[in-house]
Amino acid sequence: PVRKGTNGGVTKTGLLAAAAGGTVVGLTFVIIGFFTAKCSSDVALKQLLVIHLSALGGLGGSLIDSLLGATMQFSGFCTVRNKVVGKPGPTVKRISGLNILDNNGVNFVSILLTTLLTSVACVYIF
Repeated sequence: PVRKGTNGGVTKTGLLAAAAGGTVVGLTFVIIGFFTAKCSSDVALKQLLVIHLSALGGLGGSLIDSLLGATMQFSGFCTVRNKVVGKPGPTVKRISGLNILDNNGVNFVSILLTTLLTSVACVYIF
């Protein structure tokens, strides 16, 4: 367990929300595709795999983001402000992470990796 607000923290609720968000994206794609694209039934049924792939993409992206946040983004506890902070300082005790990426950097790299991994999966599946 880590302090609330620490970079890289993971909860069951957060992971479920990430998977649910991915599922909604996949469902939206499939539903819009059914109404706008003309294709054979076997192709249409194969498109249902997008729902599962999107759910895994959401979950995987969340885990990548958390892993990068926990390892590459500094988290410390400021004894003066009595809260978790993202930058080192004289009154800050390090909790976790290196001071390599800030939150924007973590988001960029996690989006890039998630996109690449999902794209490779799509090429392999479809």
